Amino acid sequence: MKISDVSIGLKLGIGFFALVLLTALLGAVSFFQLSRIHHNAQEIASNLLPSGGYTGELRVLMNRMRRSEAGMITARSTAEVRAFAEQMNALAKDLERVEAQYEPLVTAGEEREAFQTFRTRKAVYYKLQANLVDVAKAVDFSTNDTLALSADALSGLFAGESETAFVAAAETLSELQKINSAQADKEQAEVQPVFQAARVWVLGTLAACVALAVVLGVSITRLVTRPARKAVSAARAIAEGDLTAAMPAHGKDEMGQLLSALEDMRANLARVVTGVRGNA
Repeated sequence: MKISDVSIGLKLGIGFFALVLLTALLGAVSFFQLSRIHHNAQEIASNLLPSGGYTGELRVLMNRMRRSEAGMITARSTAEVRAFAEQMNALAKDLERVEAQYEPLVTAGEEREAFQTFRTRKAVYYKLQANLVDVAKAVDFSTNDTLALSADALSGLFAGESETAFVAAAETLSELQKINSAQADKEQAEVQPVFQAARVWVLGTLAACVALAVVLGVSITRLVTRPARKAVSAARAIAEGDLTAAMPAHGKDEMGQLLSALEDMRANLARVVTGVRGNA
């Protein structure tokens, strides 16, 4: 079947459907590429950035707890010791709260191992801290001699195993921060080629859609206007009395049928005119 045998309505329908299909293709390509970009951005926004914030907050709370310990070993009364102990208890609750918020974001592998190491080292630090608190609460502040001896004992505990345990836990938090920072840099680096590829795909698909739309538009326009111009020319010739020019054949669509009807009309008029002249 030739294209000129297809009805004009079907041609226009095919052209419209093709444009819709191309638009849908462009939308699908855009959606797919944007989904890839969204995945990387979502990973950074919902995991890596909050994880970095939580590890930083844990480090701040650990430092504040350590300062409270330092204040406790330099306390000069039982009331001061109790006040610093209460501060440490409050900070411990804050640490547990932040840790609970951070844990769901911990990924498997290196980060999970570092997180478990932090918990283990923090437990060791808490145990030594509890011993330090017990010694501080048992200090006799009534005489300078006992106070000096107690201060030496507290200083030894604070600067010895407790310091080692605190540094170990703090270093693990620093390691967690580095892991999250490195992962964020990796995700950021991966976003760039994804964005470049997305731009190429979207622009390429858009260019193809525009080119095909232009080709379809021009083709359909020519399929309609060319026979229409021939029909107008033929009708004008008949109107001017020229019955000698035969109509060009042009398929079986509406315009082809119009040209065929004009040809029949011309032929009939020519026979009538010839008959009238013959009878005159």
